[in-house]
Amino acid sequence: MARNPKLYLQSKKHQARLERERRTNRLIIIGSIIAIALVVLIVGYGILDQMVLRNLRPVAVVNGERITTKEWQMMVRFSRQRVINQMGVILQNYQLFAQIYGNDPSFMSYYASQLSQLEQQLSPTFIGQQVLDNMIENKLLEQEAKKRNITISEEEIDQKIEEVFGYYRSGTPTFTPTVPEIATSTLSPTQYALVSPTPTSTITPIPTSTPTFSLTAIFTATQTQAAVTPTLTPTITPTSAPTATPTPYTYEAFQSEYQDLLKNYQEDIQLSEADVRAIVRNQLLYEKMQEIIISELGISPEQEVIWARHILVDDESTAQEVLTKLTAGEDWTSLAAEYSTDTSNKDNGGDLGWFYRGMMVSEFEEAAYALQKIGEISQPVKTQFGYHIIQLLGRETRRLSDSEWEQLKAERFQKWLTGLRELAEIKIDDTWQNRVPSEPAIPPEIQQAISALTSAQP
Repeated sequence: MARNPKLYLQSKKHQARLERERRTNRLIIIGSIIAIALVVLIVGYGILDQMVLRNLRPVAVVNGERITTKEWQMMVRFSRQRVINQMGVILQNYQLFAQIYGNDPSFMSYYASQLSQLEQQLSPTFIGQQVLDNMIENKLLEQEAKKRNITISEEEIDQKIEEVFGYYRSGTPTFTPTVPEIATSTLSPTQYALVSPTPTSTITPIPTSTPTFSLTAIFTATQTQAAVTPTLTPTITPTSAPTATPTPYTYEAFQSEYQDLLKNYQEDIQLSEADVRAIVRNQLLYEKMQEIIISELGISPEQEVIWARHILVDDESTAQEVLTKLTAGEDWTSLAAEYSTDTSNKDNGGDLGWFYRGMMVSEFEEAAYALQKIGEISQPVKTQFGYHIIQLLGRETRRLSDSEWEQLKAERFQKWLTGLRELAEIKIDDTWQNRVPSEPAIPPEIQQAISALTSAQP
């Protein structure tokens, strides 16, 4: 039987249509799979970026070595916790003294000012930059120590942690007495003629921009300031009962306190034991490098110190006018009271007391140390503060007190460290400001106490 041509043509058209539909369906399915895969990929990358990659992204690269976001954020949280702890301590002190002395306005103002300064330190820009600067300096010290084959052992870290808790493996050490401040030498007739009464022998330490870091701060319990209202301890009348023998502080007791603290850190600011040990390591390295550099610079506690006074004015013509009057024999003390703009000492003849190198701005220091004879007066010296006329009142070599010596070492070491930073290749990712942690937050009870104190200000 012959085929019907019409039916045959319809069958071919039908098959072609079906084939086109199959191809279209395949394309739709493939497109859908690709779209779903892209969505999963984008979401997955977002999660990966949020959870992993962002933490690994550097906030700074120091001579090719990275400081990751995770490391930096951990230190920001730690720094925030330290500031919050300080707030709690200040509030406790305020409330304790307020119970004794009442709410004196000047007393309240003093504590409110302290709390305000601490609140400013918690601003993201301030605390983020401060931590970043410290971590850059730590990285530079690590690199320099590596060049010198200087290391910190795990044993040293263990010992330091134990000592901070007051546990000593070999028994409590006998502490060396501090070096007493040595009084100035007896004034000569020339010095007596120049000034009266005699100056103080204490050297006023110069402020430093580098915050003093205490390892004790690491091991302060975290967020334990809930009870910010202290109670006064009643006076106990002594009895004739024998004095109890204190329980020895054992290694087990130390470990119990240490583990409790690590648990608090982990819960409050996600700080692990490895993080704590890294912080201790950095501090020990700082101390070891400081001693080495101070020795290399030849700096010792025996320092040449000078005693001077000055008259500070705003412009050179006024300085020349004062100098002319001094040359003509007019009284220094009277001219200081009349002309000097340094209100902190103009009424006592501009007396600056004794100071050593590094305590004054460089232009002033160079001019003061260039004076040789007691009573010698300098030409006008320009500094950022104005024009100074300086008179040398004394010069001697003195052994610095412990506090003065520590201050001098910190200042000179920081100067060396600043020079090291200036020679380094440092790249900073300025977007770090978008990644500053805001936790731990100030506990509500502390925030309320701060608000109540500041609102009570006149």
